[in-house]
Amino acid sequence: MTKQMIAVVFMASVGLSGIVGAHEAPTMKPGSPELQQIKQLVGKWQGMSTPMGTNEKPGPVSTEFRLTAMGSAIEENLMKGSPEEMVDMYTDEGGKLAMTHYCAMGNQPHMVLKSAGPHQVSLEMVPTVGIDPNSSHMHSLSLEFADANHLTERWTNYKSGKPSETVVFNLTRVK
Repeated sequence: MTKQMIAVVFMASVGLSGIVGAHEAPTMKPGSPELQQIKQLVGKWQGMSTPMGTNEKPGPVSTEFRLTAMGSAIEENLMKGSPEEMVDMYTDEGGKLAMTHYCAMGNQPHMVLKSAGPHQVSLEMVPTVGIDPNSSHMHSLSLEFADANHLTERWTNYKSGKPSETVVFNLTRVK
């Protein structure tokens, strides 16, 4: 190898190490207490749903929570593999729990923390681009933690600007 070739290889490796170093992960903040509560849900859950419609019967439901984005977000995948599959992304916005619900109705309501306690977190929709407040959309979610292995999700749908139906998922952690 010539001296010029060695110099080029050396300079390229020095340059690449600088680029790699520039992409080191930032120090992550732990997140709000409510985001920490959601992180405790990581894993698979199964149970029964109480449907919104009066003519519908309860049925099986499953969901899975997983950490992503170096622990700064939690993805919930509801009814994975079904035609009604939906995804929720929980994050902190300015130190406050927030969630976007990618709904089977074709809209994406954005919800922020309304209230919280040791056994419950409630989120409510804020004005969201593309959602007319009078159209049908999921407007609020209450997560109730009976214990580490039991979770109840209460999803409230709004129509004409007011609460319409609530669907309830009673879930147990899959071991």
